[in-house]
Amino acid sequence: MPGKVKELFVLRAIRHRLRAAAPLVIFLALTYYFGWNTVHGKSGLEAQHVQQQELAQAQARFNAAETARATWQTRIADLNGQSIQRDMLDEQARQVLNLANPRDLVIQLAPPKAAE
Repeated sequence: MPGKVKELFVLRAIRHRLRAAAPLVIFLALTYYFGWNTVHGKSGLEAQHVQQQELAQAQARFNAAETARATWQTRIADLNGQSIQRDMLDEQARQVLNLANPRDLVIQLAPPKAAE
């Protein structure tokens, strides 16, 4: 009988210690869960870093497209209706056709010397 009493006493001590440790274990598990989600989760630090990189790339593409649009708007405005500038039209036509006006003075320059 004394062995059985001792077993009950040991079981009660183990049960008491488990009940005492349960809140700590639950707290640590919740802390780990929320900590992991803070770094790796859907809205975590890693996801925010990836989103910031994507945003920077999208802004760079937007800026390039905006610059191209502004350039085209300027060129279209220069060729719009009665505001065509004759000298600009003449310059672009000669550039496309690779021709020069007979009244132009053409000076051929020596090729640049290679840097030594």
